Amino acid sequence: MTVNKRAKGETEVSFRKDLIVYILGGMLAWGLIGWGVDYLFQLSWIRFLGVVIGGVGGFYLAVMHRNERAQGRDAGPRT
Repeated sequence: MTVNKRAKGETEVSFRKDLIVYILGGMLAWGLIGWGVDYLFQLSWIRFLGVVIGGVGGFYLAVMHRNERAQGRDAGPRT
């Protein structure tokens, strides 16, 4: 396997890992925010909306992060 194929494979694995982390993190954070709003205003549907917004937002952030990394605008080295 050449260096370019190996780097591309590692990038795809890194993107998949980032995608999962961003989506789950967004769902958890916005789900908790939705749960808090539900507790305050007694709107039981709002917690589910928070989870959906978190998942969509996490996906968006992961894709944007991947695009910036592909363009060479990464803030620093990956560890």
